[in-house]
Amino acid sequence: MVSALFGLSQGGIVPTYALIVRQYFPSSEAGTRVGLVLSSTLLGMALGGWMSGAIYDLTLSYDAAFLNGLAWNVLNLAVALLLLLQLGGGRTLRAAKHA
Repeated sequence: MVSALFGLSQGGIVPTYALIVRQYFPSSEAGTRVGLVLSSTLLGMALGGWMSGAIYDLTLSYDAAFLNGLAWNVLNLAVALLLLLQLGGGRTLRAAKHA
């Protein structure tokens, strides 16, 4: 069940990378930028798995590994929010808030 939910959510997120890149960059740059985004995503997933294993090996507990994952996700959300606000998406959020 967990793997099905992960697959469905990952399957819904990855295609949006191309849509987001296409919205903010010219179509002539889309292939390069989508490739960079997907490569960065895969690198992050690979490093996350390795890092969690290394943390477990050092502490013999998954507690620190889960906290590490949580910290990286909070950082990811902060970066995404910052980009959203800087790229103009914040106008929509601010307009909705004042309406």
